[in-house]
Amino acid sequence: MADKKFFLLSGERSTLPQAELRAIVETYDNKARFEIIDERVIIVDGRFDLNTILKRSAYVNAGGYLLTRCKVMDAERIINAIAFDEFMDNSVSFAASVFNLSNQHLSGKIETIIGSSVKRRLPNAKVSLKNPQKMVIGIIFDDYLLLGFTDYIDRKSWRLRRPRVRPFFHPSALYPKFARGLVNLSHVKEGEIILDPFCGTGSILIEASIIGIDTIGIDISMKMCKGAMNNLKHYMLESLGIINSDALMLPIKNVNAVVTDIPYGRCASSRGIRTLNLLQEFISQAEDIMPKGRYCVIVHPNTIKLNELDGFEIKERHEVYVHRTLTRAITMLRKK
Repeated sequence: MADKKFFLLSGERSTLPQAELRAIVETYDNKARFEIIDERVIIVDGRFDLNTILKRSAYVNAGGYLLTRCKVMDAERIINAIAFDEFMDNSVSFAASVFNLSNQHLSGKIETIIGSSVKRRLPNAKVSLKNPQKMVIGIIFDDYLLLGFTDYIDRKSWRLRRPRVRPFFHPSALYPKFARGLVNLSHVKEGEIILDPFCGTGSILIEASIIGIDTIGIDISMKMCKGAMNNLKHYMLESLGIINSDALMLPIKNVNAVVTDIPYGRCASSRGIRTLNLLQEFISQAEDIMPKGRYCVIVHPNTIKLNELDGFEIKERHEVYVHRTLTRAITMLRKK
């Protein structure tokens, strides 16, 4: 199982978590194979760096290298047979964490079995709940247990970057978790360039910059441009440029992807242009600045339906409920 990794997705009622994981993995290994075990549990067979996926992802709650998948009734016997000393040093600090997606009350029991088994193999290993070097992860679903390990501990701090704690705030700003998910859908690697032509307060620019992607932001409002620059500076991040310009008159020539939240609603400014028209006019220009096969990820109200466009094919569409008057749609376009 050397190349098999497992992932536990967050519980949003949307197709977005699975799509995000698939997009990140395919960014680094487009031949990886996916096995959907449960709506929230996916096993991936591929050659990619696990920590990179875990650090980038917004909608992955946990993940690791797969050790075994077994019936819960056989768990104690199988866990006790695992050679933990093959991937953990005798002096390692570790913790066991069990996620229970079933209606069986087994988390505590499984954690105890894991801890005892590790200590049996590694007598000098120490339990550390706050800062373990290795994490042994179990996931219980239906009558099965999936078990694996990781040396990456998820400590994402979305709250530190939520819109209202940034120096510059606007009601239209995207939350960081959602913005990160959009960036990941774009299939862009570190060092490549993302354009946000309606960058607003810089939510997408911030999340892309944190994971090593170069960014260019455009906004027709000078106030927004200055605000986005202040927000990036606050988190000690940089952009290749934030340009006060009209997105329908693009002042740049080449980017690897476009990721944006199109202006709509009372809190956003689109200079009186209907959202659908704005979308269509922008996409017709985006065709000229993107290489073949690259992605344009656009957020818009779900009441708008994009049809096939010259130069782009619609690859995916996802919806995310916000409140009773707004459900966001995410349309992924791929350059033909």
